[in-house]
Order: sequence, then C-alpha cells, then structure tokens
Amino acid sequence: MIRFGICFSGDFKGTNPLGDIGRKLPVYLRLLEFCQRQNWEVYVTTRKTYEKEGVFNGAWLFSSSDGKFVQVPEKIKIDIVYDRTGGVLFPPQGDSLRVVNVRKFKILCWDKWAAYKETGKYMPTTFWVGGKENLKAVLQKVGSAKVVLKPFNGLKGIGIFIGEAKAAYRFDFAKRKYIAQEFIDTSGGIENIVKGFHDLRVAIVNGKPVWCHVRTPKEGSLKANVAEGGTLTEVDYKKVPDAIKKIVDEISKDFYLKYDNPAYSLDFGMEKGKPFIFEINDQIGFPLPNAKGKDNFLNELINNFESKIT
Repeated sequence: MIRFGICFSGDFKGTNPLGDIGRKLPVYLRLLEFCQRQNWEVYVTTRKTYEKEGVFNGAWLFSSSDGKFVQVPEKIKIDIVYDRTGGVLFPPQGDSLRVVNVRKFKILCWDKWAAYKETGKYMPTTFWVGGKENLKAVLQKVGSAKVVLKPFNGLKGIGIFIGEAKAAYRFDFAKRKYIAQEFIDTSGGIENIVKGFHDLRVAIVNGKPVWCHVRTPKEGSLKANVAEGGTLTEVDYKKVPDAIKKIVDEISKDFYLKYDNPAYSLDFGMEKGKPFIFEINDQIGFPLPNAKGKDNFLNELINNFESKIT
C-alpha cells in the first residue's frame, strides 16, 4: 500500500496536527479524504521528526471515517510527501524522499533573483541590491518614480517596501538581502475582473491552470497579500485576459518538463493592458471551503501525486 504524507514544519505534539489551519481546514481534510479514496495510507507529518530516506520518527495517521488523527510515535516510511513546510530546509539536499515539489524548483521560487534570471522577460525590471549600502546605486537604475523592495527569499509579503524611491532610503533592511523592482501601476485594473490595484493569482498543477483568484489591497495600501489585509475573490479563468493565458501556457509547458511537473502559482499584475509576473510560488494557498474551483484543484493535486508514484 502507498503511504502518503502531507508535511508541515511544526512540532510533533497533540492529537490534531491541523489545528492551526483555520477556516481552510475543511479543504485540507477533503484533500486527505481524496487521498484515502486512492487506497493510500494517509499521514500528516512534520519535518521535525524526519530522519532520512523517507523515514519519519513520528506522524499522525488520518481516518476519514471520523476525520480524526491517531499519533504514530514509531518510525514509518512514507512513499511520497506533499511539502507544506515552506523554504528549502526539507528534505535535506541529496535525500531520496519523493516530494512535491522537487528541490531545484523550490529554490527557484524561494530565490526571487534566480526566478528573475529565468523568467525575467515576463517580470518587472529587477535589480540585485543585496545590503542597504548598495541601495543608492541601484535606485539610480530603476526607471520608475516608485520602487518595490523585496527580500530575495521572503514570503507572504513580509518585509516588502512599495513607495516613492526617496522614501526607500528610510526603509530598514533588517540585515536581509534585497532585490529592487520597477513599480508596475495596476490601478487600471483588469477588464471584467477587477477595478483598481490588484494581484491576480493563477494556480497551476499538471501543467494547466486549476484555480484562479484576484487579491486587492485594503484602502490606502499597495500590498494585496491577505496577510497584509488584502481581499481575495475567486475568478473564473475563462475571464482572464488572453495576454496572461499566453504567458501561463508558455511557462507551464517549460516548468512541467524542467521541474518534474510542479504544483505552483503565478502572481500577475496588469499595467495598461500589459501583464507582468510578480512572483512564482511553490506553496499554493488553498481555496476557501466555498470556492467553486476547490474540487478541481484538489483532484489535480491527487493526479499530480499519483503521477509521481506510478
């Protein structure tokens, strides 16, 4: 029997390893139920108990009959893991564990400078800053009056500056390494989808778009991340402009072959009808329970997992 695990980064304790998921919990449970329909043993795991070569010293066994978990304190070997840890610490480099996504793809998404070097023709003009001592020289190269500063390996919009270039000098790098991007003015919105500033996310699994939503910043902000107060609205992919679909098609075909059929999302913004990729994310934010595209997304994840173990 295939043993499947979904892996997080928290400690191995308690009887509900999904207790911190919040309002998306029903979607995670549904994914685990779909996995059990494949006649797989389904586990929730943590990188804190990972040893090597697929062996975890502790996990939680999922039961779809009551939606509960049973702690398994002994060692167990997992065949394939869906990685929800974030970053590149898991699994260790050179380890044989079959994991979604492969390490080289996670590195591409984690390192925004590496992503720009690979897909820069679709992105805002980007410069390597590094430490703050280099900021003045870089800002002289940025063509827009406003600038975007991002930690080269940041997540969830944390540590991002968006604003006038002259104000960027007062921004605290907090000893992190940064990139700088030209500011893309998305205030014109996307026809038939959103008015004003936006960030359109397309989730891609098995080389095709499977779910789509748009995020809009709260009033007075330019950050559309939900963690920063942004609002999320599901979008019918049929309404997405052809210019974005063309880029999705080109990148998904390339990534499918190059990175072992990854599961990821692309963030877009449009300025005067021209699309730009803002980020590539290897950690797809799950839909809410009432999302129309929820089951399509989950079923494609199952197909993705199955393709890697057959």
